[in-house]
Amino acid sequence: MDRGKNVASNSSGSYREFTKWTTEMDLILLNAMIDEVRKGCRIDGSWTTQGYTNIVMAFNEVGLSGIKKNNVKNRQKSLKDRWREIHDLFGGLSGFAWNQTTKLFEAEDEVWSELIKAKPSAAKWRFNTIRHYDLMEELWSNDRATGSWVRTARDINSPPDMTNFS
Repeated sequence: MDRGKNVASNSSGSYREFTKWTTEMDLILLNAMIDEVRKGCRIDGSWTTQGYTNIVMAFNEVGLSGIKKNNVKNRQKSLKDRWREIHDLFGGLSGFAWNQTTKLFEAEDEVWSELIKAKPSAAKWRFNTIRHYDLMEELWSNDRATGSWVRTARDINSPPDMTNFS
């Protein structure tokens, strides 16, 4: 497996090392994060210290000892931003279905055409695969607000409806 380390220079001529993430590394990260959620190591959307330690250890166990907490934090942000874009775009849209085999959202050509006309940024998702979308959904979809509990000031200040109480 590629160790994922590359070097880049900045404008001052100094060099810094950065991690080049592979599909396999993303899979390790997402599975480790899901395991830590199940263990209760993410509280109110934030990882516990033990959670981060365990995630980093998952990389160490497969020979990727160069992955540190900051690498995990940065990659999680990148993956979550990508997932959020896709989730917000396709969530609740009629006519689209996720295909686990092809790793694409699928729809009839005219449905895609209408979406791309309304949201040109959606065009990239027609043919670009979305690896590990199912894992990202499992990890982050419960953290998204749906609006189902939204209340207006009028709702809050109104007396409760007691007609359904016995």
